[in-house]
Amino acid sequence: MHIVLFRYSPNVIKLECLVGKNALIIAPRRQIEKYESLLSDGKKINVIYLEDYSLPNLVLEIRRLAKTTKIDSITTLCEEDMDIAGLLHNHFVDKNSVLASNLFFKDKYYMRSFLIGLVEQPYFKLLEKPKDLDIFWKNCRSDSALVKPRNSAATIGIKRVFKNDILDDEYFNKQYIIEEYISLKNMLTCDGYSVLNGISRFYVHEYEQLLLETFTNSRYYLVRTSYLYNSNNSLLKKTFDACKIILNTFSVYHEITPFHFEWFYDSIDNRIIFCEVGKRFGGGNIPQLIFDSFNVDILEEYWSLICDKNSKKFKKNVIAIPNKISATYALYNKTGLVESIPNLEELDWADEVKIFIKPGERRVESQNVTENAMQVRFVSNNEKDYRKKLSRLRKISTEFVYKNE
Repeated sequence: MHIVLFRYSPNVIKLECLVGKNALIIAPRRQIEKYESLLSDGKKINVIYLEDYSLPNLVLEIRRLAKTTKIDSITTLCEEDMDIAGLLHNHFVDKNSVLASNLFFKDKYYMRSFLIGLVEQPYFKLLEKPKDLDIFWKNCRSDSALVKPRNSAATIGIKRVFKNDILDDEYFNKQYIIEEYISLKNMLTCDGYSVLNGISRFYVHEYEQLLLETFTNSRYYLVRTSYLYNSNNSLLKKTFDACKIILNTFSVYHEITPFHFEWFYDSIDNRIIFCEVGKRFGGGNIPQLIFDSFNVDILEEYWSLICDKNSKKFKKNVIAIPNKISATYALYNKTGLVESIPNLEELDWADEVKIFIKPGERRVESQNVTENAMQVRFVSNNEKDYRKKLSRLRKISTEFVYKNE
């Protein structure tokens, strides 16, 4: 079957030529009268009407069709839908090129749209015109939301908004999405890589606090080996299976795919909600944390697999268990003139220490997670040891003194 996307009147491009053909048109519901007028003499043409003519709804409809019908092509003669039609064709007909795969992992609108109905995720809407914001709030289950750039990282450009807030015109340019705010307070990350149709390496860490909240609360972020390894194996397995669904949806079959997932979770209800995924390994020294806790050099393995097809392969779909707790503590900058910093000798117990500021320098308050005054990586034998070291770090952090001018 040939699928045609067309949002305007069927008369414009003589869509009546598709009568009797193995073709199907997907059109906005507002065009239904024009199609009925065109076909008033008994001609038959396959048309599906969408109330909300948007990419996620197109994905849902085409995925439904693909379960029972072989799709030969997805095309359009609408200028504004060329990229969408091409991406839909690439995914459903060609089964993903490297370019399409990279877009799925990078562009948050494409990412969420092509995962619609596959995993639990926040309700979202592309911001193209003010009406989109009205539609969003009409369907949103939360009283607040996040506005996100489609292409950004490290929390850059993310803004929390509430129902009565007015957004500036700059947000209505198809470069931002708005998604409902998730109230779950825990977030875990999954890092590793997949080869062909299986996950070869899979490691789970978590943030001590949601990253966006660290800017107003703790003023540092901490990522560590996940508590779930010792408390909730079923949630680990559920997360693994959900990651596999997404990797099978986004990846190119023959490609080695690194990944960094972020999931909101509730260990009591055994619930996970998808946040986002990148085709890379996580920041916060996560590759080194993997080595510290699992004794696996994931970067060395990855480059070996990329460059040498005969390199060692590993058993797939196994959840490894850590032997230690590893963590990265990253302290944010404050605004002012730096007067003093801690003595490095106080941190001689840590595995790695980086201090990025000096007395006499002027700094401004950190706006994203990459702007750090200090970053410390440390390894602990157990939870008691971990808590003791974290307490020491919090105390040492107070020795960064700024003078406000």
